[in-house]
Amino acid sequence: MTAKNSSHSHDSSVSDLLQLDQENQEFNFALEFILNHPQPVFITGKAGTGKTTFLKQLRKLAGPNTIVLAPTGVAAINAGGQTIHSYFKIKPGIFPPNDKRLRFEAEMMDEDRTTIYDHFKYYKNQIDKIKATELLIIDEISMVRCDLLDLVDKLLRYYRNNYYVPFGGVQVVLIGDPFQLSPIAEHEHWEILKMSYETEFFFSAHVIKEHPPVTFELQKIYRQTDPHFIQLLNRIRVNQVNQEDLELLNSKYNPHFTPPQDENYIILATHNRIVNQTNSEKLEQLTTPLHQFEAVVEGTFPENIYPTESVLKLKEGAQVMFIKNNNASNYFNGKIGIITKIEDETIWVKCDGDQNEIVVAKEIWVNMRYKYNARKGRIEEEEIGSFVQYPLRLAWAITVHKSQGLTFEKVIADIGGSFADGQVYVALSRCTNFNHLVLKSPIPPRAIRVNKEVIDFFNNLTPLQPS
Repeated sequence: MTAKNSSHSHDSSVSDLLQLDQENQEFNFALEFILNHPQPVFITGKAGTGKTTFLKQLRKLAGPNTIVLAPTGVAAINAGGQTIHSYFKIKPGIFPPNDKRLRFEAEMMDEDRTTIYDHFKYYKNQIDKIKATELLIIDEISMVRCDLLDLVDKLLRYYRNNYYVPFGGVQVVLIGDPFQLSPIAEHEHWEILKMSYETEFFFSAHVIKEHPPVTFELQKIYRQTDPHFIQLLNRIRVNQVNQEDLELLNSKYNPHFTPPQDENYIILATHNRIVNQTNSEKLEQLTTPLHQFEAVVEGTFPENIYPTESVLKLKEGAQVMFIKNNNASNYFNGKIGIITKIEDETIWVKCDGDQNEIVVAKEIWVNMRYKYNARKGRIEEEEIGSFVQYPLRLAWAITVHKSQGLTFEKVIADIGGSFADGQVYVALSRCTNFNHLVLKSPIPPRAIRVNKEVIDFFNNLTPLQPS
């Protein structure tokens, strides 16, 4: 989207959306900048600063030729877009920048004459779609490996016939927090990539090094209000905790804590095994009848992106989490409650603090892809599959990874065995209130892990701020 030249038929709604929080200057300033300047942009912010909300608002305000991509299937469904791999038809693997298969043209004397065209032979509709793209938003950018972002850059340059401009002239907005999620690089893959890249993170991509994006950092934290808890989380984020911080944290250690049933505490654990075992055992302990609800899956909707179980096993008395937003029905993604009644394909859920029970109906999730409408001359969304199920999952426990982006009032954190960078920060920052945080296992200093390259990258950033 080359901003000022784009036809914003939706300008009347700009002021409405910016009323969302007039106090949040960074949020509104970043939106205005993207809509009026063509440069690549990086949107970052601590946990709970509204990065997901920002993406939704930008999407509403942007022109029709806007593409939203994400590194994983689950992230793509949540963002309402496609995965990077499916959109660009990229097979799994690594893409070293010196790989001859990725060059724009072969040298005359080369025996091997393969080029990027031979490996990415797109149909006309795919090429038209790439040429029509004005704004490309990549969510959860911290999970995107450097070589993949460079490949996206090359494909856009090649198929837009704009070789010397980053991303072929497409305006690119990258959204994410590298302190929370990291890219996955297998050891043998990194052994090859490290010859060309300093780190596996997106910020080591050559296109980013050569054309640094304009950075905006969302500052206002909405999830927590206690300044002491916020400051503690900020120090955990950058691994600057002191002995006093560790003592304060571990004062929450209570391995035998059993929450009252109506208090809706959720256990955050690092491993799937612990989560599955906890939920299964708790469900089994309930003496109420077991109900099974089968999802209706149509078209293309791969199992690895199912938002919940295809066969949902529930009982009255089970603690569940809503996994979709529905303002009309008063629930949101991450809201915890107890099933009070199951009858005739209807489920009633009571949430802590709510006067009324929520009557839960089935919801639909859509798997979509982008296509180019030649007649209208624009990119459109096409539904290729759907998943219909109750928007619930058992929620006595959830993995830290799946808790990404969610907010909980009462948390039992089982994270002493944390094994990944940022895991402790992600888990603790889900909780809105330090008084409602319980540690199931103590947190040793070694569990608080932060990637040094991420700290170096952030220390060298100069976010643009409203004057």
